[in-house]
Parts: sequence; structure tokens; C-alpha cells
Amino acid sequence: MKNFLLLSLLVFSSLSAFSQNAEYNIDYFYEGYIITNDGEEKRGFIQYLDESDRYEKVLFKAEKRGKKEKFKPKDIKAYHVADVTYHAVKYEDIPFKNEKFLILEKEGCLNQYYYRKYNNEDRAWETEVILKNDEKAISTQKFIMGFASKMAEMVKSNEELAQKVRNKEKGYGLFKLEAIVDEFNANCNE
Repeated sequence: MKNFLLLSLLVFSSLSAFSQNAEYNIDYFYEGYIITNDGEEKRGFIQYLDESDRYEKVLFKAEKRGKKEKFKPKDIKAYHVADVTYHAVKYEDIPFKNEKFLILEKEGCLNQYYYRKYNNEDRAWETEVILKNDEKAISTQKFIMGFASKMAEMVKSNEELAQKVRNKEKGYGLFKLEAIVDEFNANCNE
């Protein structure tokens, strides 16, 4: 039951961000840019990949008729295509660490990212939310067991908020994840 409720929260909390952009055709190249690991912005053309591939790799050409270069999250910091910026993020996942290009949903001292993946068994898209502070990034799927302690750790620089989460005060539980992120970011010193 907890798994179903968590999944429902994660899916419905970010519905506005998931609309497919009909202006862009899969496999066409569009103007965009990459950010190298050195922080340099390189403008060029990026292939608009199928959604399941966008989080794993980017195909970039410096010139419209140029040679394609393939980059994975370990190779660059970010890329931008089709009005969306994807950030390379290494995060704690179940059961291992993972690294993907993720979409930034909320920016602040505690960034909230997401990506979608197709579940072949259920034949449906699922959303995974990742939280990242200065110390670490973690998939909220790891919050299924022990939400209070794990979320309190992510917001520990705000001791009052961390205590509310740790004590499971009303309004500071799993279903208020986005409100907790918003409160933390509104009161943090970047």
C-alpha cells in the first residue's frame, strides 16, 4: 500500500511537467547546446531522442551537416534541446548508484529533478523523483522505508524543519514532499 501511495504522489505531483511537446519530431536535430565538464557551453544541434533515450545519452553535432558525437552523463554536465535542460546527476538509487540526465523541476538549496521510465510489465510510464543537496543526490524511491529520517537528513541544515520531518508532524510526511522542498528552499541561504 505504501508503494502505491508513494508512486501516486510522485506521478501526480509533477503532471504539469510531463506533457509531450508536439512541436518536436523524434530523431530530428534541433538547435541546442551542451555544457562540458569544464563548464564551457558549446552550441550546435542535438538530436531529439525518444523519451526513454534522452536520460541516457545525447547526440550532438557542432554544425548542421557535421559529424555526430555521443555523450553520456559522465561526459558532460548538461544539455539543452526542445526547450528543456537536462542535467547530469549521479544519485543513490535502489540498490546501487545511478547516473542519468535529469530534468530540473525545482531549483534551490535542495534541487528536485525527475525523469520518466517505461514499465513494460504495467505498460505505463513511471516518474522517478531525485532530490539533490550539496552533499548528495538520492532517489525518493529510497524514501519508501524510513522517509522521516532520510528526508530529515536532506534538510538537516534547517534544524527546525528537519525536526518537524523527523517527528512526523502533521504536514511533514511523505505526501508533503514538494511542500517540504519548497519550505526548505524558501528558508535556505544559497
